[in-house]
Amino acid sequence: MEFTQTLRDQELKVTPQRLALLEEIEHAGHIDVDALYAILKMSFPAISLATVYKNVSQMYELKILEVIKVPDRKLQYEIAKAPHIHLACDQCGNVLDMNKCIDELMFSAESESGFKLNHSAVVLNGLCPSCQSA
Repeated sequence: MEFTQTLRDQELKVTPQRLALLEEIEHAGHIDVDALYAILKMSFPAISLATVYKNVSQMYELKILEVIKVPDRKLQYEIAKAPHIHLACDQCGNVLDMNKCIDELMFSAESESGFKLNHSAVVLNGLCPSCQSA
């Protein structure tokens, strides 16, 4: 994915560090800030952890990134996309996307509760196939 226009659309300066940050998140799929920092530090030795946190927070506020909250784990981030379900392995910690439409669930929740929903974060926990066979 080309992130130059994404940054410009949000009036953020296009820098090699910001582009690398987005590319690494896209490559990883889901990643926490500490792991992202370790990867970026290899290409940008002068980058600080505070800079990575600041940029991730800013991009989250601008809806370029989304946060994944898995209980008892560090927050993970992904490139913003259509609503979907996350499958989190309790043993290895891997998080996978399941691109199932959750519109029906959201509609049902709105109808039954009276809430006007604008966001969903569905995480299903269990054991991935690799951990099951181990």
